Amino acid sequence: MLPTLPALCSVLNLRRALRVAFAPVVGMALLTACEGEADPTGPGGQIREPAINEVITSAPLNASSNDTLVYFSFNTGTLVSRTADWDLALRRYEVRLNSPANGGTKNVLGYALANNQNATNAEVLAFTRAGTLAAFDALRDAQIPADSQFVTDRLANSPQAHIVLGGIPVANAAQFWKVRLSNGQFAVMRNARIKFTGFVTDTIYIESRLQTGSTLGPVQTVAVAPGGTTRAISLTTNAVVTPNGCNWDVQFNPDQRQLAITVNTACNVGTFPGTASPTFAAATSASDAPQYAAYLSQLVGPIPNSILDTKAPFRYDLTGQQRLHPAFNTYFAKIDTRVWKFQVIDYYSNTGVAGYPTIRYSRIR
Repeated sequence: MLPTLPALCSVLNLRRALRVAFAPVVGMALLTACEGEADPTGPGGQIREPAINEVITSAPLNASSNDTLVYFSFNTGTLVSRTADWDLALRRYEVRLNSPANGGTKNVLGYALANNQNATNAEVLAFTRAGTLAAFDALRDAQIPADSQFVTDRLANSPQAHIVLGGIPVANAAQFWKVRLSNGQFAVMRNARIKFTGFVTDTIYIESRLQTGSTLGPVQTVAVAPGGTTRAISLTTNAVVTPNGCNWDVQFNPDQRQLAITVNTACNVGTFPGTASPTFAAATSASDAPQYAAYLSQLVGPIPNSILDTKAPFRYDLTGQQRLHPAFNTYFAKIDTRVWKFQVIDYYSNTGVAGYPTIRYSRIR
């Protein structure tokens, strides 16, 4: 005979290992009941819409791909297809909002409460699902920020995003861009290296891969020696050119106060930032970006996708084991007149596999 729920809850609080002592479905249901969080299914296992202020915890979500986003719906509490009604896009530790910049159409707005931004690493390590539930549940309609505080994921102009500042600038070679060229074709591009003589820009090495049909070609490099003058570059011909109409794609301004890359807006050149994975060398397409902004672009939004930002969902390597630890930071998502709150409370599957985030959420308006 199974023990009573109160008795089992007490045991579960001491030994989470009981998950493996019961069938997985039974174990997860009991854990949910102990933590005061509801199951998102209704009678007969059908997905139902959560009630106002009802706290729901998703199953671990398979977002383990390094290069493919998956899509989560608050209404179903599950992953859905990209063409369905999704709210969040997930990839490993990244969390994005449904917006045109992410290939969506809903323009979901977000706000980072940053409730644990100033928590010490020791405090983060001590956080538990059960211990943080009451504070999460206490956030209701009255705590929703003003509409003006909400923003969405969007592309922002970042002409220096190709370098890393701090001391003598160096190339941000890990970052690349998908580029719509002045001739209507596509390429990927990055700053592979930048060299200075004193404080004067000596040479910048721009690498690109042109797309022919659906295939990206080999890496080509153009060495740009600006000589103190803004230089125009044609990625199509892999050459520095004298700008004339649509014969160029990007320009580099070597002024030490600028170090800026701009694009040929008159000829519809646009950029979209590539992802950390696949890398520049492994990218397979430049023509599949959801948007091409008329500047050197950077994806920005209310939810930091950096493990170094203490407002982000996770912190990294707090115990020397190279693991991600949930910070239990809370975010608000505004979808038309509805507002949801959510946290990402785990990064691992029930068997310890990385890239399986668990989302705790509730509709509060």
